[in-house]
Amino acid sequence: MSPFSNSRLLSACLVLPLVVACGYGDHHHDGHFDDGSSSTPPPSTVIEQATIDVDATIEADPDGGAGVFIEYQSGGTYRVTTACDTKHGDCVWDIIATPLDAAGIKGAAPIDLEPQDDSITFDSASLRLVAITEKDFDGFTVQTEPGAVLEVDALLGDAPANHFFFWVGDGALHSGAPSNPLDLVPSDQ
Repeated sequence: MSPFSNSRLLSACLVLPLVVACGYGDHHHDGHFDDGSSSTPPPSTVIEQATIDVDATIEADPDGGAGVFIEYQSGGTYRVTTACDTKHGDCVWDIIATPLDAAGIKGAAPIDLEPQDDSITFDSASLRLVAITEKDFDGFTVQTEPGAVLEVDALLGDAPANHFFFWVGDGALHSGAPSNPLDLVPSDQ
């Protein structure tokens, strides 16, 4: 049995970021803090990079906790899905995926989107998913040049969601990213 399919490990990984994130979202995307002030924090000037393993998969429970699960398949296909912990309400995700170095988007497809509450838009440069995730997965695949780096920028509600990123890199399941956005570099590059 692969260590990546162990549902107990994944459940534990899902709970930790949820606990950490409880104190994280003290500002809103529109620049207004919860205390009513309109100061905006300085933008992060460092976008971290991480390796994503080719053809590694993540097994997750759609109602097992909030998460953005990112996988990379050989040939240049990224798969990004969202999940939610509906005990605390539905999750409103806003995700932008951009291939870097002029790789561009060759194609994209929705994954389990509901037309009444989800939308996906893309052009040759980037893709945006806005989804209300309940007890299911919502997401997309994006086809780009093989080996292309993908920048993923995500909000959960109005707060940066990098604490909810999950991907397999260097043979290990990663939970939480050091920056938002995050640049994912395929291991076959």
